[in-house]
Amino acid sequence: MEGGAAASTPAALPYYVAFSQLLGLTLVAMTGAWLGLYRGGIAWESDLQFNAHPLCMVIGLVFLQGDALLVYRVFRNEAKRTTKVLHGLLHIFALVIALVGLVAVFDYHRKKGYADLYSLHSWCGILVFVLYFVQGQVQ
Repeated sequence: MEGGAAASTPAALPYYVAFSQLLGLTLVAMTGAWLGLYRGGIAWESDLQFNAHPLCMVIGLVFLQGDALLVYRVFRNEAKRTTKVLHGLLHIFALVIALVGLVAVFDYHRKKGYADLYSLHSWCGILVFVLYFVQGQVQ
């Protein structure tokens, strides 16, 4: 709506945003608790290196990406440049954290002598990461 009247904010939007943030933080906390209580925790230079993968993917590709998508709705009364910068930064952080998760799993497989990309999960995950990266370049 360039040049027109500002779009009105739905009355329930703050509640939806608060709920989404609560849900996202709960998901991150539950993933961390699952890794800590049932999978032994996270460490880079040990057998626990693999555990960094699910936590990084949840933080990057679920929580931060979701926040990046919400920026334009939440900050609709802010300057467009400010929202673009925040949107871009959140996407960059999400990409970097997801990349750390990918490096963790590939490095773990290399250290253990396991094959890479042997399951449907791994191929779908690579496809999601590549498409996420490519769509960021196209925008």
